Amino acid sequence: YGDEIGMRYRNLPTKEGGYVRTGTRTPMQWDASANLGFSTADAGDLYLPVDPAPDAPTVEAQQADDGSLYHWVRTVLALRENHAALQADAAFDVIAAPEHGRLFAYARTSRDGSDRLVIALNPGLGAESFPLPDAATSHGTPTMELSRGNVAADGTTVTLGPQSFVAFSF
Repeated sequence: YGDEIGMRYRNLPTKEGGYVRTGTRTPMQWDASANLGFSTADAGDLYLPVDPAPDAPTVEAQQADDGSLYHWVRTVLALRENHAALQADAAFDVIAAPEHGRLFAYARTSRDGSDRLVIALNPGLGAESFPLPDAATSHGTPTMELSRGNVAADGTTVTLGPQSFVAFSF
């Protein structure tokens, strides 16, 4: 529904029987052509209108920008595909969920134990830290697979800045 390119929710009158989801169901925005590439019909004939903003995200623009949300989503999907520890049957263990703060960290271990990841996110507005589990440091320094925002690791402790995310393999 356009989440992978950052399409915005549009506050539109419902056309779906009273559900408040109409604004998330607007046409996919493919390129900068008429109706943002969704249709060659007159704009007034579309069931729902496309985003009229001059900076409306499109697939074409996102594909051309290596730093776009589109490319970030592809990277996250590749991480999931390449790690057995991110499959449905992998073990899930909470590492950090402080009573005060917003940080959440957990470990995922593949069924056969050959693939292990630590995933942490900080949706808060201040920096937060957590200790890496012994298993993550007993085989050397964990490898940072993916991160977003300000992430610092000193080998035993990870500090996540506001609105940040990290995935380590070990």
